[in-house]
Amino acid sequence: MSGEQEYGRPRRPKPDTVSYINGLPLDETVAAQQAKEYVAHYQKNKNEESTDDNIEPPEYPPMLSAVHAALSSIYHEFASLACEEIPSQQVETLIRICCRYSIISKRIILSSMISYWTFLSTHRFGSHVAQTVLRCVVADVEVNLDDFDDGQDNEGKMVIEDSYGALLKGESGGGGEAVVSSSQSLSKLLLQSIEELKLYATDLAAHVCGSHVLRTSLCILSGVEFIDAFAPPGSTVNKQGDVLSEWDTGALAATRRGKLKDKKKKKKKRFNATADSEDKNKTPQEVTVMKEMKMVSELQTDASFHNRAESLMDEFVSIISLKGDNDDGKVQSPGELQQQTCHPSAGPLLIQILRLLSYRDYQSKNGSKSTISSEKKEVVADRRLVILPQEPRYSTGSQAESLVHRLLCWDSSITTINTTEGEEGATDKQLYAGDIIYGLSGEPRGSILLEAIFRCCSDSFHDELCTVGGFYNEASLRDYIKHGISNFVVQTLVATVRSKDQASRMAKCLCSIIEDGSLLSAREAIILPPRSKEDREDATAVEENKGIKRKSPRMGVVWRAVEMCATKGSSQDQEQILSALTRGFATITGAASANDNTTDEPKSDEKKRKKRSKTKGVAAAECIPLLLGLTPGSYGGEGDNSRLTIDASGARTLYHILQFKERLRKDWVKGVLNIYTTDDLVKIANDGLGSRW
Repeated sequence: MSGEQEYGRPRRPKPDTVSYINGLPLDETVAAQQAKEYVAHYQKNKNEESTDDNIEPPEYPPMLSAVHAALSSIYHEFASLACEEIPSQQVETLIRICCRYSIISKRIILSSMISYWTFLSTHRFGSHVAQTVLRCVVADVEVNLDDFDDGQDNEGKMVIEDSYGALLKGESGGGGEAVVSSSQSLSKLLLQSIEELKLYATDLAAHVCGSHVLRTSLCILSGVEFIDAFAPPGSTVNKQGDVLSEWDTGALAATRRGKLKDKKKKKKKRFNATADSEDKNKTPQEVTVMKEMKMVSELQTDASFHNRAESLMDEFVSIISLKGDNDDGKVQSPGELQQQTCHPSAGPLLIQILRLLSYRDYQSKNGSKSTISSEKKEVVADRRLVILPQEPRYSTGSQAESLVHRLLCWDSSITTINTTEGEEGATDKQLYAGDIIYGLSGEPRGSILLEAIFRCCSDSFHDELCTVGGFYNEASLRDYIKHGISNFVVQTLVATVRSKDQASRMAKCLCSIIEDGSLLSAREAIILPPRSKEDREDATAVEENKGIKRKSPRMGVVWRAVEMCATKGSSQDQEQILSALTRGFATITGAASANDNTTDEPKSDEKKRKKRSKTKGVAAAECIPLLLGLTPGSYGGEGDNSRLTIDASGARTLYHILQFKERLRKDWVKGVLNIYTTDDLVKIANDGLGSRW
């Protein structure tokens, strides 16, 4: 990194200014309530076209008057305060209140940070303020009180003139310096701010704080934001039934990053002896989708801003991806760019760039929003089943494809030949890509990039990736699955197969791996729960003495394989995966040898099944308890015996099995109904996963 002095460090704030900003009683909730009451009063009178002289009209929100006066006072020390711990938190609250109800204040805030963006982006506290500023200045105002018609003296305009009149006119400010940039448009100030970051984009990409500011900037240039893919319904309404704005929920609600954390001690969770060790302290899976950012109208209608933002986005991509001027499209040997893919800061940034470019290409190719929305309706996202929404995919010849080729050192002039056996001869034709794919799959951040490529790439390139990466080869696929990180890449690959032919090739390799039982783990089912904690601990000890594994870290591959066969596979693929599953359970439970020594003459249906497989697996009714591993559990606020704990991977596997063809799922449906009693089924229905069946 270059020295910090090159970035233009602001001066230390004056002690009086620090005391002033720290003493302000800023509260966004109070400001929102005051503004709501103020606007509601005048809108009600305007709609009724009559006013009651006995009702005294509310004054202009006092909190807004205070924040405008405060912003005007600290204008020349805004960047300095952003570098202090406590003042920076006050500044972020001030930013959110101002930008929520005033468009003019957005320009004031941006102009106060001109020439300081690079340093603030590399600062621990300043980077939080920089991200908050960027996101809030482009967000649409909830109500623009600058020009709000109150039917009287237009108090909002008067407050703005009193607070920012000297700054907007370019007169001398409190610091004795002429303020000129405040009179510029919002779009020019925003682009000028982001262009400051472009000069040091290479350094910022590898900076723990700067990379986050770059990610926010690129989202703004693309007009896209990332939101929770599994946002609960009704999240835009509070407990009182009031409709919440974007400032209260979603991405904008989380823009204040420098807030103080709760100092209260967390309550220790009661130890659950029946819980899987892998699920302890596990945070919810964060999955994001992209949506168009709702910007202020000035930016939405400015064609020159969109054109410059698009070209600036391309410049950032070229700089961050280390694309030189002499790059003639030839394949370069692995180097610094490939190291960046595994960097803790640059790696996530490259992933975001790939997703943004894919989104832009997808929109330009599909055009209308109706086309996009109709395609997305095909996949219904489900958090519990981990069914992810479809990611926008780039097309051949796009900028996103060019970026992927550079990341993987992919030679696009070579046509990959898909062989029946997935031989490595096809891999040898790509000089570097095969080794890079293998290396990325085993690296924590590189594997996430590889997963993003599988989700965003075109159908033809997805198939080529599988061939070059050796995923169609059973031996190499087994190595991928055994690895603690690359097995997640396999899960993503299987979940994103594009055609029936591809699903059949993957199913053929996976069936051989599943049927040997290496991916499965039998878990003894206990329907009747013990009555006390001591009994539960004794039951756990019994399972450990029997050598029963509680959960396999590779069951995710099994459930994804079954999901692939249910959504993309043919009936033959479904039959093969079921046969491999039953034979796999027979292997690990020791039932295979017993089946081989059976002397009873099989029935006609069993003869047909024997023709399909050399070894007979266990029956569906025996597989179900092994998959689900039903164990007793208790739930907070309820007594024991109230709920059952179901193995998540096994429950998802069973869910997708029940989506198979009717003749294949018939035995599994009967097994569920015959094994469990009515009370058990009621408890299963109360479970988040069991209720999906």
